[in-house]
Amino acid sequence: MVLEPKFADYGAINSTGDAQQHNTSHAFLSPHSIISLPPLQDDEQSPTTSKGTAMTQGDLYQRQPLLPSNGKSDRWVQGNRPESHQEYYTAEDELENQEANGVIKINMPPPIREEPRYPQERWKTLIAGVILFFTFILTLTSLAFVHEREPDRNVTGPLPDIFLDNVPAFDWGLDVSEYMIMVSVTSSMVALVLHKHRFIVLRRVFLITSLLYLYRAITMFVTVLPVSSKTYYCSPKSNDTSPYEILKRVVILFSGMGLSINGKHTYCGDYMYSGHTVILVVSYLFISEYTPKKMYLLHWLYLLMAAVGVFMVLLGHGHYTLDVIVAYYITTRIFWTYHTLAHNTFLKQKSPTNYLGREWWFCLFLYFEGNITGPVPRQWPHWPLPWPRRSIKK
Repeated sequence: MVLEPKFADYGAINSTGDAQQHNTSHAFLSPHSIISLPPLQDDEQSPTTSKGTAMTQGDLYQRQPLLPSNGKSDRWVQGNRPESHQEYYTAEDELENQEANGVIKINMPPPIREEPRYPQERWKTLIAGVILFFTFILTLTSLAFVHEREPDRNVTGPLPDIFLDNVPAFDWGLDVSEYMIMVSVTSSMVALVLHKHRFIVLRRVFLITSLLYLYRAITMFVTVLPVSSKTYYCSPKSNDTSPYEILKRVVILFSGMGLSINGKHTYCGDYMYSGHTVILVVSYLFISEYTPKKMYLLHWLYLLMAAVGVFMVLLGHGHYTLDVIVAYYITTRIFWTYHTLAHNTFLKQKSPTNYLGREWWFCLFLYFEGNITGPVPRQWPHWPLPWPRRSIKK
């Protein structure tokens, strides 16, 4: 290492300001030739070199170490030898350098950020559709049995009802309600298919509707109410509940999708609770939940359609007022309970304080919603087919 002496006066020891008074050999001192200075005595005027001559500012500069000596604890640099360099810094190095550096470095792993997952799981949607199909068939089978147990309308009239007793029957009201059901169901299904996470939304539609159909099949079977309308046509009883007769009725009802507007729904007894109200309310709830909030006009339109459709059912004396109230209550409770469980991950575990986990269908819910880790975003519309999107991108 070649060092150049400095003769600038920093206000220190015996500065002369004349560079020629010093020995130029000081400029070629090596680091190994540097010696430490003896402490100054009280009677000494200035430091001296080993030869007894007065030490100049250049001598003092050359005698100071340029870098601190490397101790044994310094594992990073040990001279200029590349073989002494360590590739990794270990925990032992941290403990050894604690006194030298005064800083302890602790390597922390980066935090794991859990993003919500929305797997399509198409086979689960298909299973949910199969469940819906069987519960719908079960409801039609229950109606086929109930028709034979229906009280004779010539003997037992309609039950007292605050609305039916004060509003005359308009048969066209039931037809208007069913037309509104067709429009509501068709448009809502098209809207939900355009959702980005359509398979998740559709299986929720299938499961919630399946639960409602299952409850309806049970309630209409256990208690048979008299016909609510005096003008609605009911097929004559055959006093036959053989499997063939029940199957024939189920096929007829299924061909008309449970609607009376096409002349297929001529079996009476399905009053508790109103299936018309269930479909109208479910359509509104799913549209308001999965379409953007800025489309509030569409939400109000479906709400108005549901309210008018229910009123038309009562106007045509197709159901008792109690049927409508119970249908609204059960539909909204199941919808809100299901989505509360689906939107909160901590509720997907059974615990003594999670009373929602005591629903009998909770295990079924976990199977279909176990991999969904958050509320489904309102990403709508999203074209479901690949070829138009690819054409537009190109």
